[in-house]
Formats: sequence, structure tokens, C-alpha cells
Amino acid sequence: MNMVSDDFYRALEDRFRGSRELIKFRQSVYLPLVEALANRVQKKVLDVGCGRAEWLELLGERGVPAQGLDLNEDFVADGKRAGLNVFSADAMQYLGEQPDQSYGLISAFHVVEHLGFENLLQFLREAYRVVDDGGAILLETPNPANLLVGACNFYLDPTHEHPIPSSLLSFAAEFSGFEQVVIVPVNRGFLQNNLELLPTELPGASVINKVVSSLDQNFMQAPDYAVIAFKKAGNELVEVANSLLGDSPLPISAKETEDVNALLEWVLEAEAQRAALRADVTSVQVQLTSVQVQLRDALERMVAMQARAAVAEDLVHQSQQHVIALLSSSSWRLSLPVRSVGRVARKLGTLSGAVKRMQRLGLQHAVAYVRCRPVLKQRVANMLARFPRVRARLIRYAGLYAVQGTVSGAPLPAVESIDQMTARGRAINDDLKSARNEDT
Repeated sequence: MNMVSDDFYRALEDRFRGSRELIKFRQSVYLPLVEALANRVQKKVLDVGCGRAEWLELLGERGVPAQGLDLNEDFVADGKRAGLNVFSADAMQYLGEQPDQSYGLISAFHVVEHLGFENLLQFLREAYRVVDDGGAILLETPNPANLLVGACNFYLDPTHEHPIPSSLLSFAAEFSGFEQVVIVPVNRGFLQNNLELLPTELPGASVINKVVSSLDQNFMQAPDYAVIAFKKAGNELVEVANSLLGDSPLPISAKETEDVNALLEWVLEAEAQRAALRADVTSVQVQLTSVQVQLRDALERMVAMQARAAVAEDLVHQSQQHVIALLSSSSWRLSLPVRSVGRVARKLGTLSGAVKRMQRLGLQHAVAYVRCRPVLKQRVANMLARFPRVRARLIRYAGLYAVQGTVSGAPLPAVESIDQMTARGRAINDDLKSARNEDT
């Protein structure tokens, strides 16, 4: 192991490793495993390369018996002044001198990267021999999967040899005899990782999130990892070791999620308004279609009425032309006297009924006058007896009752049978019957 002066290395640790309180807080993640193992395997913990002895101090606070070794005399002196079981020794030499299964747990924080690979394999073989069958080893080292650590921060310590990938250290432990190995990434929560995934609803989020995830996996991986190797398989504490694994997926940006949700709400509201407007437009279109149909029907009716009016106007015009032609004709002028006589006849026709009534009334008065004068009555009766047709017509106009008294004084010749009458007599008889029927 390449060495630098103790005071330089101590100053380097104080500057770049972090405060004692910070380191104790980070190492406390392993306490559930160590406490469970101490209860099961009643043997001490050996911390190789204990440095500033934060781990030993943390175990002492939990009542777990432990001792540490380191080559840096300043660290050893500080540990002893703090009352911790610390001594100065070379790790390889010390382990080689220990009997089999001497310790329940062997821990080493940021030590294996100082050893070089050949020394690492030797360290693992000796640790396998010295640890109890029910025990394990706990090795924490910088994580080269974090590119910033592997390419830069690892080399802040000039005594580091090479970064060791977790898969290589795990394989080396198995190769050295450990039957079950758990890899635990640690201290990621102490990175200033502000990366966040975009909500998948955003356009282009899938591409951007791939870039963000790549940055996270390569630059924001846990800066350290631990290999917890159990000497024998089936150890019940493997489950405790696995419980130390904590998923730390990238969070989805809360602000972007709020913005996306707000945008989605706005889109849904706009869509609802658009649907309402579309319904209104559809209703207006239906009403407009109905109005258009009504207008078309009204227009058709108006056109039909205009056509009928044009036909009627044409007929009126033709009639006017016929009237003008008729009034202008010579036949109309020649027929003027005939038309005048016709008009007089039509007027007289309306007076004929009144004249007949007056005649009938006058005749009835004359009959009454004759009935009151016997001599005159007898003369009229004798005269009417000679003229049966006149007598029948008189009965028709004046009435049978009025005339019967007038002619009663002149008896008619007796006739035994209608067949004995002459043709003229039978005609007169028929007229008398007809007049009687009219009077009744």
C-alpha cells in the first residue's frame, strides 16, 4: 500500500470525507445487520482500517463489542484517547496471526481499494478463515458505476490503487469461499440529485426521460456500495442484508405534474365547451334547414300564385279585348234596339205576377158585385152556360167558390155519363176538375 504522511492523510480525510457526525449517520444504515449478527454470534467485530473510528464509536453506542486496527498512528492515538479498542497493525499480518473463526464480523470501510488486486484476494481468503461460520464480512468502497466517482472523485485519495466494480468484488468474495453475497448501493441520498422525470403526458417526455435516466444511472448512481458476504449459505441474516437495499427511482416532477394536470383540466374544459358549441351549432343548423324548407315552400307557393295571377291577368286582358272588339263591332250597334226591347220585357216579366193578382182580385170583386144583383147574376150565368171553356177559365182565376154562387141560378143540362159528352165537353170537365183541385 502506498503511504503518505499521517498528518497529510488526516487533513485529506477531514477535507473530503466529511465530518464525523456525517460519516456515523451514513454508516448507521448497517446497524440492523450488525446488531442481529452480534445477538446470534457472540463474537467481536473487527474493523480493518478503522481511520477516525466513527464505526467503532457507533458500535460502542449500541453495545456491540468491537476493535479496530489502522497503520495511521494519528488515527490510532485519537481512537485510544476516545477510549476505543484501537491498535496499530498491518491487516494482512494481523489476520494471518488470528485463529479460525475468531470474529463474528470483519468490516472494512474504504480499505479494499488501497490493497491492489493480489492483496485483495489474500485479504478475502484470510477473512474467510478468521470469520465465524455464522458470520460475514462487510466491505464498503467507492462505486465506479457513478462516472463522477470512477473518473474523478476516486483519485482524490492518492493512496487508492484502482476502482473496483461491484460485480468484480462480489465475484472475488465468492471465489474466496463465501457462499452468499449481497451488494448494497449506499449514500445515494447524500448526492445533490435534482433530476426528475417529466410526466409521460407531455409531448417528447419519453425521449427526454431516457436522457434523464441515462444521466441518473451514470452520474447519479450511489457513490459507494457495500459487499456483504456470508460465509455459509442459508444464513438467516441474508434477509436482513437484503432489507438494506432501498429502491431510489427518479421522482416525477411534482411541478410539471401539476402543470400537466392543470393543462389536462383546461383541455377537458375546452373539449366540453367545444362539444356544447357543436351541439348549439347542430341545433341552429337544424333550425336553419327547417327555415330554408319553409322559405322554399313559400317561394314555390308564391311562384305558383304568380303564375296563376299571370294566367288570370292574361284572361282578363283577353276578355277586355273581346269586350272592346264586341263593342266596336257593327253587330253590337245593330242589335241595340233588340236589347232595349229585351230589357223592357224582362222588366215587365217581373210585373206579370202582380198584374195577375190584381186581375184576380178585380174579378173576385166583380163576381161579388154580380152575386148581389139577382137579375144580373142570372144573365151572367146563362151566358157562361153557353161558353163552358170561359166558365172553366173564370173558375180557375176567380176560384170555384166565388163563381159557383154566381152561376147557380142557371142549371147546367144533366149528363148521365161522361162517355155521352162530346170531346169538347170532356175537355171542359177535365178543366173543371183541375180548377177544383187547385181551389182545394
